[in-house]
Amino acid sequence: MFTASNQRLAAIGISLALLGACATPQKQCIARETAEYRAVSAQIKKLEETSARGYALHRQTIPYTDTRICRVKGKEPFLCPRTRFRTIETPVSVDMGDVRKKLERLKAQRVKLSPSAAAARDACIRAYPE
Repeated sequence: MFTASNQRLAAIGISLALLGACATPQKQCIARETAEYRAVSAQIKKLEETSARGYALHRQTIPYTDTRICRVKGKEPFLCPRTRFRTIETPVSVDMGDVRKKLERLKAQRVKLSPSAAAARDACIRAYPE
């Protein structure tokens, strides 16, 4: 049986899928062809944040159950449980030397990927003009 929470989650998932399908062919091509460059850039950003803080953050999603009153037409109200989720962040110590080494390696990798990502982007724009 679908609860209101499950229905909302399903609606959000469907909406996101439809939005992805609505991206223009050019945008789909650019996203596909620059995925590795963007992934490396995202890792760099995360490591830069860790370096600035001096520690990493471990994110964990924890399920919990709460109870609410449910109503079904023609029946008495009753208590029904629903599972909800919360995300907690816990500081984690890291070797800052390792963080700096990884950051340097990823920045060098991004420099190497940059020309091919730019060329792929330009090729997508030529192939799918808007």
